[in-house]
Amino acid sequence: MTISKAWNFWVFSLMAIAVSSPVRAETLEIDSNLQRSPTIANQFAQMDAAAAITDVQIHPTPNGLEVILVFEGALPAEMARITGNALIVEIPNATLNLADEAAAEQFSPIEGIALIQVTGLPNNRVQIAVTGTEAAPEVQTNVENGSLVLSIVPGTASTVVEDSDTIQLVVTATRTETDILDVPRSVTVITRDEIEQQSQFTNNLPDILGELVPGLGPPTLQNRTRNLSLRGRTALILIDGIPQNPNTGFATELSVIDPAAVERIEVVRGPSAIYGDGATGGIINIITRSPIEEGVAYNVGVGTQTSLTSVQGNSFGYNFQAGAAAADDRADGRLTVSYDIRNGQFDANGDRIPPETGIADTDRLGILAKLGYDLDEQQRLGFTYSYYQEEVETEFTSDPIVFDIPGLQTARALQIGEIDYDEEPQQTNHVLNLTYRHAELLNSQLDAQLYYRDTELVQQFTDLRSGTFPAFFPRLWQTSLDASEWGARVQLETPLGNSASLLWGADYSQEDNERPLLISDPATFDDDQTLNIVNRSLSQSPRYDLNSLGIFAQARWDITEQWQISGGLRYDSFDFSVDDYQLAFRFPREREGGSGDADDISFNAGVIYRPIPAIGLFTNFAQGFSIPSLGAAFGAVGPDFDIDNNLFLEPQKVNSYEIGIRTEFRQVQASLAGFYNESDLGSALQVGADGLTELVRAPQRNYGVEATVDWQHSDVWRLGGYFSWNEGENDVDDDGEFLALSSVQVQPYKVGFYVENDTTPGWTNRLQLLAVGGRDRAFDADVDGFDIDGYVTLDFLSSLQLGRGKLTLGIENLLNNQYLPVSSQERIGATEERRYAAPGTTLSLRYSVTF
Repeated sequence: MTISKAWNFWVFSLMAIAVSSPVRAETLEIDSNLQRSPTIANQFAQMDAAAAITDVQIHPTPNGLEVILVFEGALPAEMARITGNALIVEIPNATLNLADEAAAEQFSPIEGIALIQVTGLPNNRVQIAVTGTEAAPEVQTNVENGSLVLSIVPGTASTVVEDSDTIQLVVTATRTETDILDVPRSVTVITRDEIEQQSQFTNNLPDILGELVPGLGPPTLQNRTRNLSLRGRTALILIDGIPQNPNTGFATELSVIDPAAVERIEVVRGPSAIYGDGATGGIINIITRSPIEEGVAYNVGVGTQTSLTSVQGNSFGYNFQAGAAAADDRADGRLTVSYDIRNGQFDANGDRIPPETGIADTDRLGILAKLGYDLDEQQRLGFTYSYYQEEVETEFTSDPIVFDIPGLQTARALQIGEIDYDEEPQQTNHVLNLTYRHAELLNSQLDAQLYYRDTELVQQFTDLRSGTFPAFFPRLWQTSLDASEWGARVQLETPLGNSASLLWGADYSQEDNERPLLISDPATFDDDQTLNIVNRSLSQSPRYDLNSLGIFAQARWDITEQWQISGGLRYDSFDFSVDDYQLAFRFPREREGGSGDADDISFNAGVIYRPIPAIGLFTNFAQGFSIPSLGAAFGAVGPDFDIDNNLFLEPQKVNSYEIGIRTEFRQVQASLAGFYNESDLGSALQVGADGLTELVRAPQRNYGVEATVDWQHSDVWRLGGYFSWNEGENDVDDDGEFLALSSVQVQPYKVGFYVENDTTPGWTNRLQLLAVGGRDRAFDADVDGFDIDGYVTLDFLSSLQLGRGKLTLGIENLLNNQYLPVSSQERIGATEERRYAAPGTTLSLRYSVTF
């Protein structure tokens, strides 16, 4: 038996054992709501034949209503249970035999009761379900002259748990702590528990987000966000509110922090006039771990992972995490350190995947340090430092032989031995954040922030000597990035009476950005595989300065307990300057510098209607204003371009419309939203038949639907999922004819599903499925030179509590499916060597303890 077949047999055996294992079933006794009379108990004890219920009568009463069941025979009654807003009563050994079946169901018979249903069940059982509008009703029963009488009083308790520890608060959508039901737009919150679960499979944040967030592209299985658009547009990445997107970069802005340092991730879907900074697709705010409230706590975790399709020494990886948190009356702090060694990755056929994905053959080090100090009861200072480094160590590269083989090929790994670099391939990210809060200043809460971010990146080498490229192209080189930004944010939240508030403030940032090319000597490389850098004067994009100022005001008014409106304005101003420069891949190389600016006002408004506390219906209009990647524009223009009149440098403004519903019941949480956005001058990428990427500026529109549901069926079963579909077009010729956007921008539909079971106390099992659809619309319209084939993945996770620690087993790509992710399928023509396959079945094992 082959390894693959043996593994699949073992997996299905394990799944069968997990599914067939006994689970606890809960029966909730509510003696105060349902009182079983001695008469019913005696009848139950003496029961022989099934009782027949021949009539159902529903009558209003001064306090509620009565449900009368007329029966023949002895009618026993069991205890009731509550499911969400419904109280369920089941009667064993009984049948339903009604002359008028319509009498067994009534909608909204009185205020506070949404539905009454009397239903016959298999095995001689009858169920009575009484659903309240705001809470489960209270019920008392009695038997009178051959009738079972249920006296019903509508419940008054809120269906939303009001414990402050369970209310889901979000900060990103409004810049202040807000109940998620009071946010008039689509928001996804990835909790700490979910981050820990997904980290068992990968510590790559683009893949964690792609797995869990509707509206976002599927996992890239790379450290880049190129194919991770949000509703077809670019997302703003924040860490504790600090922008991580360089205006020009290599789409690695999510590879800036280890998941071990993250408390939760909030994703606001759709453009935002709240933060600015180019959030035309939405916002992904990574919120770092918080200190504990008091005392001292420590956590340690160690783990390993390996491919099961090619088990060998260099397929094993290792990770280590340690943390400490402490707090007293006025001060608190946290330190988290993580180190991850990811060696070779192998596809479902056991073939090595080239390391250029940024995940394989990569060491990752992350450090998070946080300090907080309460100056007094009203004032608090906070300081955060985050350090993250990814370093590539490999003897492999992608084999250029794929260019010589007819037809599209999957990328192959080629062993070339150790390379001696002048500049090691790595990315390093530093973030410093200083915050100050005054809870009562001029009748307002003041929040101020001062931050600094520095990103340095050097990629693996590229050798163009075997290709037919223009003579002026450098032949042996590495791309690099040097980007830094400092900024400040100030906001005040001012109450306006008891039911309204105003948030107002300003943001400022200053960014320096450059992508120099590191050109090495080919002769030295041929002698001893040493990359000796001999030229740093040429660039892919020149060094430039970018200054941004935003001024905003946002108001919210709770008109009633059911109606809320919010909205505001934001003014953004940008200015930039660039010196004369030389390009590496253009001839003539010389370009003249200059300066420019842009400004505009963005508007947003939203309405929420909550018919009951657990349901929120919302609609919103939001605008997003952004400038394009200036570095990409400077690198693409001709020698005679006019910096004051160039389409590539024009800003874009997006208008977005959204409508949706969100529910937060005790056992069921769900959402459904539809959106449409448009811009007179969009910014989109597309890939031609030659594999080269082109930036297109044209009128653009995007639209789609997203749905989510989570159901806590009982104490031991949880399941849920989401559906995400979006489309888009642009008018390249500006003639009114819109063609499909590239599949680089618009991702195929995505379906996620999970089921969890607490198989025994302390042992939990989870299966999660991700289905990615196909897309050929852009290919058929000759917009793209490629189309997308769909695929399905299945992962398994099992965690077992062992003493004070937890042992976790993760199996990624459980069915060992051989496929190419969307991020690889776009690679054709000149980029065919980047068609990386997905990893095959991969096993990970981790033990962590908190004390």
